[in-house]
Amino acid sequence: MNWFRRFMMGRYGVDQLSFAMLLLSMVLVMFTRGRLWFLAVLGFVLLGLAYYRMLSRNISARARENGLFLQYGQGLQNKWRGWLARMNDRTHRYYRCPGCRQRLRVPKGRGTIAITCPRCHQEFIKKT
Repeated sequence: MNWFRRFMMGRYGVDQLSFAMLLLSMVLVMFTRGRLWFLAVLGFVLLGLAYYRMLSRNISARARENGLFLQYGQGLQNKWRGWLARMNDRTHRYYRCPGCRQRLRVPKGRGTIAITCPRCHQEFIKKT
């Protein structure tokens, strides 16, 4: 085990981007089964890139790549969580203001109501 520690000294190791690449490559390789061979090839390419990143000695470049992944991944994760919260909300309807595109939440079951946007003060009528 000591030889492995010596081998990994000065190398980048596993981070969130490498882990995501490993998971995606496993999914692509395991679930294609010859039908979509190009996805399996893409999975093997991702696997190679993940190992390249883990064994790289250019730590600053790999940290920069991981930072970008976390920055954009956080935005996607927030959008996904917001979408799930809206889908599970049984007491409200969600609309977008036609003027400023602000997302507005109104209670369900009120019939046809006039909604006033708090940002741009545009009024529009929707059925809840």
